[in-house]
Amino acid sequence: MVALVAWQLLSGPVIDPFFFTSPAAIGAELLRLISSGAFTVHVWLTVQETVLGYVVGAVAGVIAAIAFGLSRRAYSIAEPFVLVIYSIPSIAIAPLLIVWFGIGLLPKVLLAAYFVFFFVFMNGVTGVRSVSRGWIDMARVMGASRLQLAWKIVLRGAAPYIMAGLKAGMPLAVIGAIAGEFIASQRGIGFLVSIAAAQYQTAGVFAALIVLSALVLLMHAVLNSGGLVRPLLRSRT
Repeated sequence: MVALVAWQLLSGPVIDPFFFTSPAAIGAELLRLISSGAFTVHVWLTVQETVLGYVVGAVAGVIAAIAFGLSRRAYSIAEPFVLVIYSIPSIAIAPLLIVWFGIGLLPKVLLAAYFVFFFVFMNGVTGVRSVSRGWIDMARVMGASRLQLAWKIVLRGAAPYIMAGLKAGMPLAVIGAIAGEFIASQRGIGFLVSIAAAQYQTAGVFAALIVLSALVLLMHAVLNSGGLVRPLLRSRT
């Protein structure tokens, strides 16, 4: 609070408002955005892109982690390809996705999933490979099916690593969606930031970033509550 008051008082006499604006201007712009009819549309689109991309990337990452984590040979073959694909910067992937799928919802979802998948996959593989081979062999001896082995032993044994990947991957889904909106979009929070920056409206950029930050914190709170992934942490019974 003290920092905001100091910022407001110094804005103008000391701080150039063109570059850093002021809390009052940001607040006014934020109120204008919220009261505008299009605000809900922009936020809802980014939420859709982020949530769908997160779910697709997380589910695919967990499944791939179990499949490749249980087979060292398969992972050793796939690892170079994974590293090469993951090393490609998103700024190069996004234009291709937009050329292939247009400027609608799908390319942003795929870009968000691209960010999340590799992070969850790498953490998940580490977790799967850390599961005791004794547990796996015992389950096989007792007649566990592949599905039971994956769910009862491997997935729950690797849960701490997978949870770490899921939590760290959530902001990456937002980054992926926003990156797609920066490049080609007519709606979304990233679009608002891009338009405000193009018009040198610093207050508009800060206001959109505040909305984006609130979205990230809300998603983090939902994920951190454990309601979506608590079954992974239950005892192996």
